[in-house]
Amino acid sequence: MSVKARVVTGALGVGLLCVTGAGPAVAAQDASARYCGADPATGLGVLAGQGVACGAAMQVAAAYTKVWQGTSGAEVQAAGARWKCGERQGDPNPYQLCVDVRDSGRAVTLSS
Repeated sequence: MSVKARVVTGALGVGLLCVTGAGPAVAAQDASARYCGADPATGLGVLAGQGVACGAAMQVAAAYTKVWQGTSGAEVQAAGARWKCGERQGDPNPYQLCVDVRDSGRAVTLSS
């Protein structure tokens, strides 16, 4: 299995088995999430949820990793929207989730 396939499979597994948060986290971890590539700053895999283009997902990831300091609750402006980002507990590894503040069905996941 390729690294790309493992990242997608792992991230989807995290979302399907371990999301304990509210609706936005569940919405972000649906089966339609697409692997878009690795964030250049962190090397984390970037997954675009339903309704998010890969180009937009990469912009969100780049904006978040510029301000991310290992704490939850960062808000970034990217791809024409505001995104609330933070860490979620996965199994076994945590992942980063950014949700569009105006449309909780749109989400971007960063995962190892």
